[in-house]
Amino acid sequence: MSSSIPVLLTAGVAIASAIIGGLWLSSQRAVRSGRVERRMQAVVDAFAEREIAREQARRAARRSQRSTPHGKNLQLN
Repeated sequence: MSSSIPVLLTAGVAIASAIIGGLWLSSQRAVRSGRVERRMQAVVDAFAEREIAREQARRAARRSQRSTPHGKNLQLN
């Protein structure tokens, strides 16, 4: 029983190293092929589109709140 512990530990370390190495290799291939940059650009584009839509909705809401039925802005203090 006591002789199997070092063997199991060694096997565990070897398996963990293989998994980490495989993940690293996969990420390196993704970087080289440009997939990471395209994915990042898509995320940034989606964020920008949401922010633009939010600002347009905010401005439209302000416009509708400030307008009167006669088409003039009414400023009350």
